[in-house]
Amino acid sequence: MTAAARSLFLTQPAISHSIAQLEDELGCRLFLRANRRLILTDEGASVFATTNRLHEALAAGEQALQEARARRTGLLRIGCPYLILQTCLTPLLAAYHKAHPDVRIQIEIENRMRPMLELVHARKVDLLFLATPEAGVIDSALASETLGYFHYAFKASREHFPQLIGRTLTLEEINRHPIVILRAGNNTRDCLEQLFAQAGLKLNVQWETLTMGLTEEFTKAGFGIGAMLVSKNPIVKPHHEGLFTLKTAAALPSGRYLVFQRPHDPPSHAAIEFLSLVREHLSDLLRKKKKK
Repeated sequence: MTAAARSLFLTQPAISHSIAQLEDELGCRLFLRANRRLILTDEGASVFATTNRLHEALAAGEQALQEARARRTGLLRIGCPYLILQTCLTPLLAAYHKAHPDVRIQIEIENRMRPMLELVHARKVDLLFLATPEAGVIDSALASETLGYFHYAFKASREHFPQLIGRTLTLEEINRHPIVILRAGNNTRDCLEQLFAQAGLKLNVQWETLTMGLTEEFTKAGFGIGAMLVSKNPIVKPHHEGLFTLKTAAALPSGRYLVFQRPHDPPSHAAIEFLSLVREHLSDLLRKKKKK
């Protein structure tokens, strides 16, 4: 009992008085005293087990309250190219903000692969969303998760290129027309330039755009053939009215949507909640597709 008194910063008589008072209130002996030692009785062991469970439940409740407060506030830091923000993340961020209005959202926009990956390594973002070709280089030092799939396609205006509808075109035939494509420095441009280079061709780029939305608008206006990325399960429906997909003799590359994060850093509550929302939306899209 002397050791217990020291650990509780109480005197031994105070401990003895508290035990006696508790035994009197419960109407049973909690301890047997033998050779200056205290031994739990069966009743004492039962009381100890019950109070220990209550203490654990109280601690779990306090932890749950702290986690709930953390979910309501905090900072969500996301990195992505503008293409993914435009075609995928905007409606999800809106839904997340509605559910978590007190969480601040910080978005880093970068269209080049290496600088984007550096955002994660430098701890400037918690989650990085990318669209990368299947043959693209993946940073093995980061944890990655596949969220979906896409393929590249060439599209043209029905009004301005009716002669190409239904035809199967070689890369050389496509290249005889002006190409509308995202400006240099992004995966779409790099991947398609490499494909044409392997065929001994230099991609006939006549119009460079900053966003996929502008590529679509320029293509609809008949400026040329648009190089686009087509999602298999798009979260945002693309506005491709008036456009048709060119049939190509050569298979065009495909790729994946990935999310990257640091493997050894525990993610923030905000990042966990947002990624859970993304997965939930993708699952809903797959279920709806199977029902059709």
